[in-house]
Parts: sequence; C-alpha cells; structure tokens
Amino acid sequence: MKFVNLIILMFLSLNFVRACAVCYGAPDDPITQSLNTAILFMLGIVGFVLSCIVYGIFNLVKRSNEIKS
Repeated sequence: MKFVNLIILMFLSLNFVRACAVCYGAPDDPITQSLNTAILFMLGIVGFVLSCIVYGIFNLVKRSNEIKS
C-alpha cells in the first residue's frame, strides 16, 4: 500500500515540479550565464594545474638528460 501511495504522490506532484532556466536553456538568464562562467573558470584552473604538471615533467626530463651527458 505504501508503494501505491508513493506512486500516486509522484504523479500528483508533477504539476509542482518545474525546471529552472538552465534546464530550459534560456541563454539570457543570469543563472545560465553565471553557470557558464563558473564552468569556464573551473576549466581554466584544471588547465593551469595540468600545464604545471606537464612543465614539471619536462623540466625533470631535461635535468635528467643534462646529468647523463
């Protein structure tokens, strides 16, 4: 009986559930613009950290080649 009540409650609550502007894809909405900016910022941070790791690896390879020579 609890399962049936849960199903009925889910169907009745569908009218109250509304998607936000991001889900609808409104590009002019401030929420969508701020989420896009936040995603670009986080991608920039990840790119910076990965480039620092790659630079460190190249630096270690260069130093090890200088020691071998």
